Amino acid sequence: MPKQPLAVGDRVRYSSEFCRRIGAVSGFTPQARGTITRLWGRPAENADILWDFAGPDGTRQGGAHVSNLQRIRPRG
Repeated sequence: MPKQPLAVGDRVRYSSEFCRRIGAVSGFTPQARGTITRLWGRPAENADILWDFAGPDGTRQGGAHVSNLQRIRPRG
């Protein structure tokens, strides 16, 4: 089944593959969860994200390339 593209409003986290690739095993990156607020670029390959809690810079606003994100599936 093809992967559905991310959309505004999707709940996301950094993918496990991305975290392993950059060596992030603790701290903000592997724990970060948030909601996409805007997709931009051509094609829409970058996402602005409102994280659930502040990151190392003290803000909840952030962004990432969509290839480094994974949609969080609702529980249930």
